[in-house]
Amino acid sequence: MKNYIFKPIILLFLLLNFLYAADVTKDIRLIGNPSKSQFGDGEAAYSRNVWDLQVYNGLLFVGAGNSANEGPSKNSGNVDLHVYNPKKDKFYKETTIYDDQVDIFKLLDNKLFIPGHDATGSWNWGNFYQREQNASWKMYRNIPKALHVYDLEYRDKTLFAGVGLYEGAAVGMTKDLGKNWEIIKLGRSRVYAFMSIGDRLFALKKFKRTSKPYFSVAEYRSGNFVPRYDISIFDFFPSTKFDIKYSRATRIINFDDKAIYLGAYKYNSHQTKPFGFYEAVLKNNKIDAKKVRLKEGYIPRDIIKRGDIIYLLTSKTTLKNTHIEVLEFGKKNLTTYKELFSFEYPTFARSFELLEGVFYFGMGCDVDEGDNWKISDIKKETGDIIAYRWTKE
Repeated sequence: MKNYIFKPIILLFLLLNFLYAADVTKDIRLIGNPSKSQFGDGEAAYSRNVWDLQVYNGLLFVGAGNSANEGPSKNSGNVDLHVYNPKKDKFYKETTIYDDQVDIFKLLDNKLFIPGHDATGSWNWGNFYQREQNASWKMYRNIPKALHVYDLEYRDKTLFAGVGLYEGAAVGMTKDLGKNWEIIKLGRSRVYAFMSIGDRLFALKKFKRTSKPYFSVAEYRSGNFVPRYDISIFDFFPSTKFDIKYSRATRIINFDDKAIYLGAYKYNSHQTKPFGFYEAVLKNNKIDAKKVRLKEGYIPRDIIKRGDIIYLLTSKTTLKNTHIEVLEFGKKNLTTYKELFSFEYPTFARSFELLEGVFYFGMGCDVDEGDNWKISDIKKETGDIIAYRWTKE
């Protein structure tokens, strides 16, 4: 009788060990903190937040700075753009970005772009940047009255810019890299992101928890962006208990006839705090989204896609450290996942990338909104770049 009880316990133990991620804390490697050369310790360390990492042409590009108007190290541009060469195991400064923050990198038409998140120059023009074939960067300072350029998209030989004008939200469209712009105003707020599902393009503003019609989404139709009052916060972020703050869709990846993205609260001017991971398709001409269930207490931070595989970066704060996990999904099925590996670190990873079998993590920190922040919340590890060579089993 005892053997019949003992065997299921052993099988359960083995199954749990198979399902949970291996702890690789002893195998992670700190490869540097490149933004520390510009932003030192203390308050300035907040500007070392690695808002985005991007692989391009065998190199790793690091986004830093801070465009917030309140809180620590506010409006901290211009920002040095650092690049890591894994073959030389070395960081170097490639250019200066004349904005307060490098928030995202965009790969468009096989070219690398940076939207001008918050220009340090006159408010008469907004910026975007393109990396040239000779590894130099060209700054385009030509988007009329664009205080903030949050996102870029490219289709039909047209570059689209999601912007915040002084008077509200807008999309800029150009076919000649900004020599000529058509500006389509979209009411209040700002256009924070673009989302493509199949051949449909949407411009996304902020979302509000309300039962009344609220203009958060516009669809591109026949050369214009048309408000979609019928698409609400509940369509984009289903099965979600909301805070009172405004919400945004971030870390958007478009492929096939679906999009995957994070839901995040808007805070501290332009920053976000994630609350969920979602996938969406179009059904009956509307967004049909599902929330992907994660382990209790884990916050999704970033998403990357390689072929048919989706990787999700998550973290959970513990009493002593932060537990960081990487999950693997098949792009055709986001209902189940495999926990690849985990590690402990004094702060969370805000962004990650994968290059030639090595995962790279950009570490960050959060503070309370506005001027309620505490210096103890600014971790000295902010800006660290961590590497882990992952061997596929």
